[in-house]
Amino acid sequence: MSLHRRTFAQLLAAFGASVAMPAWAQGKTVDVSMKQSPKMRFLPETVTIKTGDTVKWTNPYNISHTVTFDPSKAAVKENAALPAGVEPFGSEGIEEEGTYSHTFTVKGTYKYVCVYHENMGMIGTVIVS
Repeated sequence: MSLHRRTFAQLLAAFGASVAMPAWAQGKTVDVSMKQSPKMRFLPETVTIKTGDTVKWTNPYNISHTVTFDPSKAAVKENAALPAGVEPFGSEGIEEEGTYSHTFTVKGTYKYVCVYHENMGMIGTVIVS
């Protein structure tokens, strides 16, 4: 939302009025699934989104997975990378039918792993433009 619209909305709210936010002002959610066959992987392996968008990972299987954006937890440091200034983040173990979501607010390329299955190729990328 632009600064002018936000200021206007805040002024109206101060007078007890509410403002409905237009749908285009909200970020979208992109779904990523955790797959087991024929190999452990995130599907899609790469997503491209805009700042303010959310990625939601879902584990439909009975094998636990993680979504880990932390180079210190990756077996191969280069498999997990963050734009400058972004602190590491991620999920704990995601069990069957569990989800993990993250809203991206900084542009750049984010690489992540499942710490349990990185050695099997379970690596993903989020590109935020």
